[in-house]
Parts: sequence; structure tokens; C-alpha cells
Amino acid sequence: MITALLIWLFKKHLVPFLKNRNINPLYFFNPLKKVTTLLAVLCFSGSLLAQEHTVKYNVLHSGKIVGHMDLYQKRNGDDLYLKMISEVKMRFIMSINVDINEESVFQGGKLINSNICRKVNGKEKASRQTKACGDCYQATADGKSKQLDQKYIGANLMLLYCREPDNNEQIYSDNFQQFLQVKQVSPHVYRIDLPDGNYNFYSYTNGICSKVDIHHSLYTIQIQLA
Repeated sequence: MITALLIWLFKKHLVPFLKNRNINPLYFFNPLKKVTTLLAVLCFSGSLLAQEHTVKYNVLHSGKIVGHMDLYQKRNGDDLYLKMISEVKMRFIMSINVDINEESVFQGGKLINSNICRKVNGKEKASRQTKACGDCYQATADGKSKQLDQKYIGANLMLLYCREPDNNEQIYSDNFQQFLQVKQVSPHVYRIDLPDGNYNFYSYTNGICSKVDIHHSLYTIQIQLA
């Protein structure tokens, strides 16, 4: 847009002025062309950089920060790459360090693959993968694989950090490897009941997930925007 506007202004006003004074317009046009091309490249590069960003969260227990979580997003047209890294250190009877790495790849709005790795005190406790294979998905949990009778997965729990869901929407859990139902409990607040009896609340501000309340049978944790 900027390049086209500068060239139009050059041809419309400056070229006639130069010709009336017997000055070759190419003397100015070639440098102008290089400058406008450079501007276009810089603007395009800036738009690409704007598609990558990281959102930081604090993890709280009993009002105290016990960990951190980073959500990295990279968009390229209709494709989306998500990576979530969380580190939590808590103490009950003993000190517990939990490290979780999650990745999701969407192409054209469809989940192509996802990975979850959870370590407790340095030892791997869970490894989950979900991968699109033709008209179905292959799910692997701790080395054991199964086929999911599902042709299309358009949203998973990680995606809830990027956008506000709809009431009664079905969301895929990469950890439990099954669909869970979203229930709106108040404006911009949604509840998801997990198969193990626990449940989470997701709260949104301006369409972005600003807080997650994790209700476990043994504890309650809040994940809040840093």
C-alpha cells in the first residue's frame, strides 16, 4: 500500500514537474523504487513478527506464587503452533517439582498432532501423543497406542488459552485423549469437568484467558496472567 501510494504520487505530480524542466525522472525514480521496496519488506517482516508472541502466567497456591507458565504462539495464515511450558514447586509432606511441556500443531483449523510430557521430581510420569492419520487419529499414552474414531479435532484444551469457547462446545483433552464438554457458568467463565472427578474454571478478559482455577481433590491452584 505504501509503495503503490508513493509511486502514484511520483507519477502524478513529480514526473510532470521534472519534464517541464528537462530533468530525467529516472534519476529520481530508481532510488525511490529501492526505498519503497525496502519499506515494503520491513512492513512485511513486521507483520510476520507480530504473529509470534509469548503469554506469561503465574501459578498460585494459597495465594502464593509457586510456579510459572509460558504459552508460545506462532501463527502463519490458518496454521497455528502452540507450546506451553510450566514449572511448579510445591510442598505438602515433601517437596514436589512438576514440569510439563505441551505442544499442539493446527493446520487449517485441524489438530495435526499434539504432545504432552509431565515430569515429577525429574522422573517422567506421563507421555501422551495424538496424531492425525488420514480419516482418524492415533493416540498414544505411555507407549500404548489406540485409534480414535474421530475424523476432525478443531479445538483442544491448550487452545482455550488463546480464545474464549462457546457454551456446550466439545473440547479435546490431549491428556485424557477424549472430548470434554464446556459449560458456561457466568459471563466469560466456563467449567470443564474432568474424567477423574476434578474440574477447572476458565475465565476470560477481552477474549483472552486471564485465569484458570484448577480444583483437584488434594489441592486448588490458580493460573493467572503475569
